[in-house]
Amino acid sequence: MSRTGWLNAALLAAVVALAAFIHFKPAKDAPVEHPLSALKPAESRSIRIERAGAQPILLERKQDDWIITAPFTARADDLRVRQLLEILEARAANRLAAADLARFELERPAVQVTVDGQSFGFGMVSPVTREQYVLTSGAVYAVSPRYGAALPAGAADLASHQLFAPGEDPVRIALRNFTVEQRDGTWVLSGAPRDLSQDDLIRWVEQWRMAAAARVGPLARAKALAEIRIRLKDGGAFTLALLAREPELVLARPDEKLQYHFLADAGKRLLSPPNAAREEPAAKK
Repeated sequence: MSRTGWLNAALLAAVVALAAFIHFKPAKDAPVEHPLSALKPAESRSIRIERAGAQPILLERKQDDWIITAPFTARADDLRVRQLLEILEARAANRLAAADLARFELERPAVQVTVDGQSFGFGMVSPVTREQYVLTSGAVYAVSPRYGAALPAGAADLASHQLFAPGEDPVRIALRNFTVEQRDGTWVLSGAPRDLSQDDLIRWVEQWRMAAAARVGPLARAKALAEIRIRLKDGGAFTLALLAREPELVLARPDEKLQYHFLADAGKRLLSPPNAAREEPAAKK
């Protein structure tokens, strides 16, 4: 290669190196983000939530599921727990010394969340920046208020609203006046003479399997109006206590010590024989 060629090659290499330096060099005015934690949501095992004047809420991960262990035992809502754990991945533009905590309302935080030993105290929301102050690891961080909005008011807010737990597949649902059950792979309705297809019966069973309550709470002492007996695909079984039909349907699971409150329309669909709702308009004509 000629001297001119070598010179051109050297200039080209210098230009490429300079471009790469400029591209990868952090900008001087790039905002600095401070992580609040090195913990990973997927690896967390325990959560403790303490709110002034209320019983602590305790959660534990058992295998892949979160369970509320206090003040009562219940399956936890996976989405609500994931939202709660997002604080572990929060980053703040501002990190302040943990001094004069009273001005951040962090001297005695209204809510404190402890995940695997690391505590997060939630203080005031700045009226100017609309950021919430969080105390953790010896510093105060200003973060989005959405992390505080994910905090539950009580344990019932974290409980799963699904009547059936994952893996609980009903093969027999026996109400007072009729029963739907699976026999040799075929769904059968007894006690309510209706000419229904397998699709009709499967839809009705799916309504039960996917039933989600409007709210959930600890089991209260109340006399059952009726019982609904459930048998599961894995051989398990449990009995639901029908506590109320109106103005809402209330079903209790004594095995879980919980009761599930359903809206009136959902209650009618669950307690009516399969396809009854679809046939009602025709009957009125």
